[in-house]
Amino acid sequence: MDFHTYTSSRDTAKKAGRVEDPDAFYRAAFNDARRRQDGMFTSQLVVEQAWEHARRPYYNVSPSIIPMLTRLNLDLDSTLIRLPLPAICVRLPCQQNPLAFDWQGQPTQIRSVLMGEAREGQSIVLLIDQGDTKRVGTVDVPVGMYISFLRQPGQTVEQSLASLPRFPNTNGYIDMPESLLADCVRLCCCLCLLENDPAIISPDVLSKDQEKFDETGDQKFVEKAHRRGKVGWNVGRHIEVVPHYRRPHMALVWTGHGRAVPKIVPRRGSVVHRELVEKVPSGFGG
Repeated sequence: MDFHTYTSSRDTAKKAGRVEDPDAFYRAAFNDARRRQDGMFTSQLVVEQAWEHARRPYYNVSPSIIPMLTRLNLDLDSTLIRLPLPAICVRLPCQQNPLAFDWQGQPTQIRSVLMGEAREGQSIVLLIDQGDTKRVGTVDVPVGMYISFLRQPGQTVEQSLASLPRFPNTNGYIDMPESLLADCVRLCCCLCLLENDPAIISPDVLSKDQEKFDETGDQKFVEKAHRRGKVGWNVGRHIEVVPHYRRPHMALVWTGHGRAVPKIVPRRGSVVHRELVEKVPSGFGG
């Protein structure tokens, strides 16, 4: 299955012939954004640079698990939403993508979401790519949607979702339905809560090694993928290929001391440690 990916500012600059290492590029980009007093673009650069430093990690989210997560009621304090890494890309499927809608008679879908922290962890920035672009010089520059999800004590995730900023259509750009915007943010919040059950999350390896990895679980295939630039995880892949998990029930449960830690688990899945997905070995995805 193919998945969309996020196109960063540096990726776009490469298409225009500007080739720089990440630190040099973002140093110059930050100076330009500050000179123009563009706070939103500055936040975007902060998230993108964190993603580069984290080795451009990603989740490939299979279509079958998306509705299971977007229909969960996240009636929990918004401060409990924590990113597993400083920044991570949520890559949505090119085919059978549930986060799709019609825009002016054309089928449109949310392609990817880059998540990262902002304001010293007080909020989570979501950079949503829905396929919009504008022509700048000789290249098409992505025009995404910027969402700042506030992690405010005493406010639940559902309350935060209900108060998301509304973005009316301007300049002919795509106007996403409000319900789909909420589903997109809810999906990202659920991914931050998802347990590391290997039936739900598994490392993304090279396609030619997938069958052997499924049979053996040998980490050499993961290390090989990292050397080739694949640093990511598949979410929900086994739900589609293992009959027992074809239609699982996802549930929000409370774990840990005093049952104070929320986790999203499959109905019959086992609980494993969050640290497994937080470990990102060396290697690049770009």
